[in-house]
Amino acid sequence: MLLSEARCGEKIKIKEFLEEESILKKIEGMGIRKGMVFEVIQRCGRVFLLRNGENRIAVSTDIAKKIEVELVSKGEPPCKEQPCGNKKHRHRWRWCLFGKEE
Repeated sequence: MLLSEARCGEKIKIKEFLEEESILKKIEGMGIRKGMVFEVIQRCGRVFLLRNGENRIAVSTDIAKKIEVELVSKGEPPCKEQPCGNKKHRHRWRWCLFGKEE
């Protein structure tokens, strides 16, 4: 299984890196190493937020497709009340003459 297929609340273990040396150096520089266990906290858009103890790491989808993981356990997603990706559009204020909309 690839990291890009992981869901919120799952604990995963890093098995293998699937790409060339330049990607491997970038991943290890972020603090991700083989055998480490992470929890997927959030998955919104093109970014995964991973937690290992007190450390949190943001990983893009492009890099997540190059990391092979093993599922350790499934848990309750931390974003149960408001699911990731279903955010409403934020309200934008309209500037108009004398405070009246046209």
